[in-house]
Order: sequence, then structure tokens, then C-alpha cells
Amino acid sequence: MPTKQITSKDGLSKEFKYLLAGTSVNIDIITPVGKKGRFKTTFIGYLPEEYILIQFPESHKLGSFSQYIKQGLQITVRGLVEGHEASVIAFISSIKQTLSQPSNIMVLDFPKSMVIHNLRSTKRVLTDLPMKICTTPDHLSGTLTDVSLAGCQLELELQKKGLDEGEEIVIEVDENGQETIRVKARICNVKPSDDGTALGCQFLNEQETEIEKIVHMALMAEQ
Repeated sequence: MPTKQITSKDGLSKEFKYLLAGTSVNIDIITPVGKKGRFKTTFIGYLPEEYILIQFPESHKLGSFSQYIKQGLQITVRGLVEGHEASVIAFISSIKQTLSQPSNIMVLDFPKSMVIHNLRSTKRVLTDLPMKICTTPDHLSGTLTDVSLAGCQLELELQKKGLDEGEEIVIEVDENGQETIRVKARICNVKPSDDGTALGCQFLNEQETEIEKIVHMALMAEQ
């Protein structure tokens, strides 16, 4: 199944053991005035049914959001589960306590439920990942608006002529500023949109690793 929701205590404890200490996770923070921030940090560990430990994001990246990281703040956590059905888990929790020793740590309440997205069963993920299309001689900027293991939808920032159905392109997506993922695709349809140009694309064969990385990124950044 593409998505599974876990609500039992035994089920939650069982699934958490696949989220290994040291795993990178994304956290979403919403301020009292509705401003949303997303930050990358590290999962430290947990005690079943008691609490979860998460490293504070780097202070220079938190900026003004640091003042809101205190007891009672609700956050959403998403992490990639290694070696277990190629899945991303997501849960909502609240800060129980903050610690400054041995480092800045958030102690979260153990969640009451968790959602597991199975990558290989997920048909399509809605997203807003920035991307570029490599063409000759230009690089066209835009957004990946949805993605699956088979293909994707792209939104270019400008009305762009000269992109034709059947044309092969290279799509570039940056992975948290650490790596640029490149996948080859064939344009299936081109149409104008309110914001520019919309492209429907099919991924070419023999790129499974790169495509899975992009789907993982979309799941980790899911709205």
C-alpha cells in the first residue's frame, strides 16, 4: 500500500526501530503568526512510549525561528527509513523539553500516530521542488509540481516556445545543496499555464537510483 497509518503503541515502537540514530530528518515549524520554516537536522534516538530526541538545527539556519523552539511547540518530523521498504515516515509531536547539554537537543513527546509512505507503492507525490531543465544553450528554471517513479510534471517560470513533445531533456534537482541529481526525461505534453509553461514528462529507463532520490526528496518535503 502507498500510505499506511500507525496508531497502536506496539506498532509505533516497532516502526521507530527502523529510523536509525544519526539519520537526517526534516522538521517543519509553524510560528504563532503562521510563518512556516523547514529545517534539516538529525534524529538521535527514542524511548518507546516516552520521548524522542532530535538535534537542534544549526543556529545560523534557524534565524528568527530559534525563539519559538520551546516547550509546547508543535512540529512535524519526516525521515527516510533505511533498509525497510524504501519508506519515509512522518509524524507530528510537541516539544516536551529542550536541553543544552551535551548539545542542543529537543525532547519530543512520543507521537500518537505515524504515517508511512512506501516509495515503490506511491503513485504520485505533489511537491514544489525547485529544478532546472538543461537545454542547449540555456538552463530553464522552474518547479517540479509532482513526481512518481514513472514521470513528473514541471512548471517553467516563463512562457517558453521551442519545447516539443518527444524531445529529450535533462532535469536537475539540488539535494539540500549537497548534490545535484540529474535525470533524463522525454516531454509528453507542453501547454501554457497561468505562471508560465507546464510540461508533462516521462523518465527514461535505467535511472532508478536517481529517480528514487527525487521521489524521496518530494516525500520529505511534502506539504
